[in-house]
Amino acid sequence: MDASDTITPDELRQLATAMKCPTQELFAEALGVTQAYVSQLYNGQKTVKPGPLLNLIRRLQAEHLPGRKKRT
Repeated sequence: MDASDTITPDELRQLATAMKCPTQELFAEALGVTQAYVSQLYNGQKTVKPGPLLNLIRRLQAEHLPGRKKRT
């Protein structure tokens, strides 16, 4: 798996901030996952694997962080 196949905890936090989700609970709700899962992602205990959730996150990044450097 290369870097474009996942997202870092820092990138997730940046996205949550850009989406104006000040809590893990609100961010989890926006992603359609549990707060516990977001906590595990933030702590690096879990990673987002390629699939629907990563695709959603990438779309949200493009919408809310338009100036961010795209991964290739």
